Amino acid sequence: MIELSRLTYFYPDSSAPALTDIDLVIGAGEMWLVAGRSGTGKSTLLGTVNGLVPHFYGGRFAGRAVIAHRDTRHVQPVDLAAVVGTVFQEPGTRFVTRSVGDEIAFGLEAAGYPGDEIAHRVDEIVERLSLGALMDRPLDRLSGGEQQRVAIAAAMGRRPSILVLDEPTSQLDGESADATIDWIMDLRREFGLTALVSEHRLARLAMKVDRVAYLGEQGRLTYAGLPEDVLPRLPYGPALFEAARRTGSPPPFSLGARDDLRTRILAAAASMTPPHEVFGGPSRLMARGLNYAYNGVRALNRVEVDVRPGEMVAILGRNGSGKTTLLRCLMGLLRPQAGEVRLDGKSLADRPVAETARSIAFVPQWPSASLFAESVREELAFTLRNHGMLDTPPVDPNGLLDRLDLAEVAGRYPRDLSSGERQRVALAAVLVTLPSVLFLDEPTLGMDPIAQAHLGELLESWKAEGMAVLLATHDVEFAAAHAERALVLDSGDVQDFGPTAETLFAHVELQTAMQQLTGQARPATWQALPVTAGDGGKHADG
Repeated sequence: MIELSRLTYFYPDSSAPALTDIDLVIGAGEMWLVAGRSGTGKSTLLGTVNGLVPHFYGGRFAGRAVIAHRDTRHVQPVDLAAVVGTVFQEPGTRFVTRSVGDEIAFGLEAAGYPGDEIAHRVDEIVERLSLGALMDRPLDRLSGGEQQRVAIAAAMGRRPSILVLDEPTSQLDGESADATIDWIMDLRREFGLTALVSEHRLARLAMKVDRVAYLGEQGRLTYAGLPEDVLPRLPYGPALFEAARRTGSPPPFSLGARDDLRTRILAAAASMTPPHEVFGGPSRLMARGLNYAYNGVRALNRVEVDVRPGEMVAILGRNGSGKTTLLRCLMGLLRPQAGEVRLDGKSLADRPVAETARSIAFVPQWPSASLFAESVREELAFTLRNHGMLDTPPVDPNGLLDRLDLAEVAGRYPRDLSSGERQRVALAAVLVTLPSVLFLDEPTLGMDPIAQAHLGELLESWKAEGMAVLLATHDVEFAAAHAERALVLDSGDVQDFGPTAETLFAHVELQTAMQQLTGQARPATWQALPVTAGDGGKHADG
C-alpha cells in the first residue's frame, strides 16, 4: 500500500536533508507508529504519503514514493486525496469552513463531486461516525477532542484506503486521547484502513500498532519493526518502559512482565523516604473568587488558586474545563467579572498587561501566535530589547538555546521549524528575561520526551532560584514529575487542589501510568524510583 524507496528530501534553501535514504514498505491494512525526536522528519514522512512533499513544499526530492500503486512524482496531492486521508497537527487551525457539515463536504466539493452525492456522503459519515450531536455547533466552539473527530471525518469523506495522522492526541486530555485512539482503531477495522500515525505520546499506541518506525537525525530510518523489537531500543519510551529500565524489569509487553514490574516498583517504594516538602510563607501570586463567562456561558466559577516562590502548580482538567481561561484572567488578558488577582500582595486589577508582563511571562498554547522575528536568536533579542535588558541579559541567550536544544536552529526562521521546536522557541523568548512568575499553557505540546526532560531540568533550576510556575497541561506525567501541587478544574469549578500525587490519584482519569499499575498514589512517576538494576536507567542508545 505504501512503498518508499531510497527516499531523500531537502526543503527549499536547506542544506540538511529532512529525510535520508528511507526504504519502507507498509502493507494494506497495517497500522504503523512513527516515532522520533522533534525535527527528525516525522511530519515530512507523512507529507510524502499524501504528496504535499514535494508538490506543495518544493525542495529537492530523490528516490520514489509509491502510494496505492501511484508514483507521487507524477500524481498531484488533490488526486492522491482520493486514497489518502490526512489529519494534520492542530486541526482547529486547518478548518476552512465554520460548520461541521460544511467541513466534511469541503473536500468532496473541491474534488468535483455532484451535490446529491456530497449530501449523501456527508449524511453517511455523520451517521456512521456518530457526529449528529455536533452538526449544529460552530467548529470554533467544539472541544479539542470534538475538533479532532471532525477532522478525521473530513479526511474520511472520499473513502480513502490510507489514513495519516500527525500527533492526533497531542492537544487532548487523557480521556479524549484514549477515545480518539479507540475510534481510529474502530475505523481501521470497519473500513480496512492502512494507518500511519506520528506521535510523541507512545503509551497509548505502543500495544495497538502492528509496527513502529523510528526516525533519527536528518530523517534516517534508524529502526523499523515489531513494537516489542523496536521500543526497547529507543532513546526514550512510555513511562512504564522507563520504570522497567530503571528497575531492571523486562519491557512490560506481557501480563507477566507487568506483574514483575509492579512487584519491583512496590518493593522500591517501601524503602523510599516519604516527601516532606512544605511550602510556607506568602504567595507570589494569588487569586480569589474569579468568575468569567463567554457570552453568558460560565467558564470560571469562584476559582481560587495561589502559587508560592519556588513552586509549580499544575492546572489540570478535560478540554474546555477552563484551564486557559484561568491563565488569561490571571495575566489580565481577560478581565474577570468577579474576584481579584494579587502579585506579591498587590492587586493587578488596574495594572496594564504590558506592565504585568515585566513580572509574569506567559507562553500560550499555540506558539506560532507569538513568533514573528526573522530568526530564533532574534526572538530572544526582541524580548530583551523590549525589557531594556539587551546589554545585560539575566540569562545567557546562547546557553538557554543550548539547554532547550535550539542552538542548531538559532539562525532559522521560527515558523519554518517543527511544532515542538516552535514551542521551545516560544519558551526561550520569555524565559530569557528570568521572570518571577511563569505561566505555561500546554508547554509539552509537540515536544519529544527528551526535550521535555530538558525543559523539566530548566524549570527545576529556576524554581530553586525562586521562580513560581503555573502550568496548564494534559500531561499528567510531566505534572507528577515537576509540580508540587495540582488544581483540577471541571466546567470552571475547582474540583480539587492539593499535593500533586494525591490529587492525581484521587481522579481516575488523571492517574499516571505508575499509579494505574500499582494502585498507589506514590511513587507517581518513574523518575522517583531509585536505580536498582540494569543499565542505570540509561537507554540502548545512551
